[in-house]
Amino acid sequence: MILVLRFWRIYPLALCAFFLFQVGSKTAPFRVSQRAETSSLDKPINVVIWTDHPKYSLRDSVKLNASLQNTSAAPVYVDRRMFWGGFGGGLKLEISDEQGKPVPAHVLSDAIMPPPKERDTSILIRLDEGFFYGTWVNLSVRDFFHKHGRYSIRVIYKSWLRKEFVAPPLRDLPAIWSDTPQIVSEPVWIDISQ
Repeated sequence: MILVLRFWRIYPLALCAFFLFQVGSKTAPFRVSQRAETSSLDKPINVVIWTDHPKYSLRDSVKLNASLQNTSAAPVYVDRRMFWGGFGGGLKLEISDEQGKPVPAHVLSDAIMPPPKERDTSILIRLDEGFFYGTWVNLSVRDFFHKHGRYSIRVIYKSWLRKEFVAPPLRDLPAIWSDTPQIVSEPVWIDISQ
């Protein structure tokens, strides 16, 4: 009889704990996906870079590809002009040695992003979910890396497109405007041999 009474006292607690566990396990993935959606909306564009090979000699050229990829579910617009040449052109190259020490970069270009032409409605490229837009550049190993070793490469994208400089029909589009912070790629590592 005492055993039955103890069971009836513990049973509601055990049943309640069981249901709370079930409900909690079903809602946890929802909370995680909400956080993932929020973070992708905060940063709708990623800069993704890659090279044509992982290893090079001093006689080679490194083909470096860079693309802006839409990581959100909504369309995003980007400036169709991307120049390699530091922040003035939109794409800045950062090279570091294996110890993380910056390697002085050879000047690619001194291009400064000019304002768009008046009434130019082709200045923006629409990127839907899963789409990308990019460019590439060839880097002479001898000019950019100087000696053998392991190097990391990063690309930083910065839009200089000001809303007030584009044609009026484009001003309300969800674009990466000049007030958007810079976007930094993950590093790509390459090896340079003699």
